[in-house]
Amino acid sequence: MDAHHSTRWLAARLPVRCRFVADRCEFDCYTLPKSAIIAEATVKKVIPDGSKIKTLRTNAERFSTQKELAYEVRVSERTLREIENKNAPVSIGVLDRLAKVLNVRREQISFSGDDIPPGPPPSGNVFSSLLAELREECLIPRYDYDLANVTMDEGLLFKQANSSNDFACEIMISLTDEAAEYTQELVAILNGLTWSVRSILEKILPSEEITIRRRIKQLLVLLRGNDVWVYHTHLFRRLPERHTPLPEGEYADISSRFIIALAAPVEWGETSIRVPIDHGQPFILPAWDLDKKGGKG
Repeated sequence: MDAHHSTRWLAARLPVRCRFVADRCEFDCYTLPKSAIIAEATVKKVIPDGSKIKTLRTNAERFSTQKELAYEVRVSERTLREIENKNAPVSIGVLDRLAKVLNVRREQISFSGDDIPPGPPPSGNVFSSLLAELREECLIPRYDYDLANVTMDEGLLFKQANSSNDFACEIMISLTDEAAEYTQELVAILNGLTWSVRSILEKILPSEEITIRRRIKQLLVLLRGNDVWVYHTHLFRRLPERHTPLPEGEYADISSRFIIALAAPVEWGETSIRVPIDHGQPFILPAWDLDKKGGKG
């Protein structure tokens, strides 16, 4: 089964959520509603500069073919052709991956609102393009990025840490000595709540939980006072760690990881940042069989 992946860019996939209850592991499968799929397909789209992307690709030492670049950016060759030839709208995530692979800034390969080239809009619609991508397998690399959301909720941090196998912290800002001390204590508290340190069968007493949550809240306030914001995300990793997908017929063990990132405040109106994540191993996200008819036989 596929572990729950970031729904920010897999909104139309079929994720599987895994949670441990006492001595058993439960899997809860669910499909995102169509409204969520349509919302993801119709918002946060930007217009790429297809000709510039094509020029950068053909002049690059690596990923110079459409097949290579599409594989690296995790889009279909058809989608890349639409981008290069028709400036087909893409999500911010796809544009960021293109910019990273081509070693340029996002703004260098996209049009601003005033620079959008004249002419008819790209053929087809975004939802149809999304469905076309779902028909093809997608390679999810081991090292990837996810969106982490800002928080001041000590209860959320407590519960996430207390229901995860392990914990990781990304420090994306320079810390003063004072902020470093607060960070060290916060990391120690959250790591101590995970199952890698505390037994899954060990119940935390209400009085202990109140004390821990109070201190987490104090540390969040102290860090915020030093212009250090705390962001959080969660993922399910595939183990054992490796750099190539598992051979067909072999299955990975699933382990939950809670991640916080310490970074500068985001711009007004923003609530999330991109943080690096480690899936444990790369894996293939299966294509959807959209032609299969449902219903009872």
